[in-house]
Order: sequence, then C-alpha cells, then structure tokens
Amino acid sequence: MMKVNNQRKVQVTKRCHWVPQAYLRAFAADEQGRKIWRFSKEAGEPELKPIDKVAVSFYLYVPVDPDTGHRNDSFEQKLSGLESWFGDPVWKMLQTDMVNLGWEPIRKMVSLLVATMMLRNPRHFGFYKRWHRWLCEEVSARGEVPSAFEHRDKTYDIDPASWPAFRDATEDDLKRNWIKEMNGSAHYASMLMKMRWSVLCAEEPAFITTDAPVTFIHPSLAFHGINNPETSILFPISPTRLLCMDHRMSEPDNQYYPLNGSGAAENLLLWRNSLEYMFSHRHTDEVCESMVAAEDQLKAAALRSEGSQSA
Repeated sequence: MMKVNNQRKVQVTKRCHWVPQAYLRAFAADEQGRKIWRFSKEAGEPELKPIDKVAVSFYLYVPVDPDTGHRNDSFEQKLSGLESWFGDPVWKMLQTDMVNLGWEPIRKMVSLLVATMMLRNPRHFGFYKRWHRWLCEEVSARGEVPSAFEHRDKTYDIDPASWPAFRDATEDDLKRNWIKEMNGSAHYASMLMKMRWSVLCAEEPAFITTDAPVTFIHPSLAFHGINNPETSILFPISPTRLLCMDHRMSEPDNQYYPLNGSGAAENLLLWRNSLEYMFSHRHTDEVCESMVAAEDQLKAAALRSEGSQSA
C-alpha cells in the first residue's frame, strides 16, 4: 500500500526587495503609501508603480541549501526583522523632525540600516562576483595555489585544500558567501558611526531616492572605502531629510542645515549613483527638469570661473 506524505511543502520567500518597501513608503506619491513614481535612466517613460513591484528580484537572498537541496530564506527573514525599524517612532521622527543625531541609539540604528542597505544591493553582489572571478584568474595565472598572496597592499589567505570548491563555486555558493558578508554589516556600521553627521532639511518635499540609496562621493569619482578621508555619503531619509556623512571633523557634528536651493543638485548626485531607477513622491519629469537646470547652472558657473582665471 502506498504511503501518503501529508507533510506540507515549506513555503519560502520568492520576491526579495533590496530597497525595503517600508523605507520607500516615505517617498510614496499617494497618502496610502502604496505607489511611487519610477523612472529609468536607460529607457522608457515615467511610471506610477506599486511599491511592492519595484526594487525586487526573485530569490535574491534565498540560495539553495546544499545539504537539503531546498531554498533557505532565513536571511531574508532576518532582513524583514531589521526592516521593522523603518516603522519605529524614532525613524518616523527622523523623517520630519530634528532629533539628536549624537544620541547613540539613533546612530546605531541608522548606521546599521545604512550599512545593510549598502551591502544588500545587487550592485554589491556584482562586486563580489567580479572579485571572485579576478581572484580565480590570478591564481590560475600563477600555475599553483599559494597559501597567500598580496595585491594592492592587501594580503589574501588561501586554503589550497578548499581552493577547488571556491574556484568552482556556483551562483548559490557565491550568494551564500555574500550573505556571510551581509551578516557582518555591524563592522561597516561602526565605521559610519565614527563619521561626521549632518542633515539637509527642506521645507517642502524635495529629495528623491533610488534603487541604490546609499550614495558614495569622492573627488576621484571612484570608491576608495568608507574610511578614506575624502569619502562622503548621502542617504535620503525622506523627501524633506537628506543624511550626509563625511570626515570633516573640523566642522560641527550632528547638525541640521536648511536646504539651499531646490534639492536638484543633491538629487543629481543620487540619480547618478542609481543602478537604473529613481523613485519619487512627485512626477519624475519635474525632478528631471530641475536637475537639468541645476546642471546647466553648474556648467555656466564653471565657465565663468575659467574665464576669470584666464583673464
């Protein structure tokens, strides 16, 4: 007689949002917090999209467990728990009020949210996959597996016994290693806590956000690490609050400054850092018009400066 297996198949999370829906609701275009304006910098027209349909990917944080052969969404569940902070009264105050940025619980909460938002982005997974490919090519070019080697003042330790498994890693293997790094986000959060914080305040909603909200700025236009003295970070908290972090320790810390202008210059920096999409509470045509005008003003100012220097 055939045995009937009544055990239900365990449901795992399929749709993984790398920009939390709870975060995006602050930028919603409707009072219910359900829809948001989205615009691609590659193609297409502006769209008023349901928030649950943006910045989402199937099984992004749900790799197949090699021991069971089934997908494991434990890290996705961990992220969901962390995202509940976006509904915390303290976070709500950050969106509209002027709270004490030097208060340690706030710095810890914001730093961990920002660090996790940085690491969980698909861009970071892309960085990790390119690094893995580069390391495999470097070792292959040497003809043998060293126990360690140096590159750009960094030492990489290698276990020759486990090298074949590392070299032949699947997408799910790489994803599990990425998740291990995300589990160490407190390390990056501690760096953010040590930076100088300030917030730009707009009287009327002005700031956008994107599908890569944590924006790094450096004079070289390249990423040189969080601790580089010339690194600055922008993170939009709400349409009226933009968090700025830098290493200008000679300047006052934990300050609120009124926005000078329309926010177009800041939005341009955020937009350039995006993977593809901007998200906004207002029609993105208006946002783009203001950014184009701001860029034209910057170019005109640069030309005037060059003219005065050559005169």
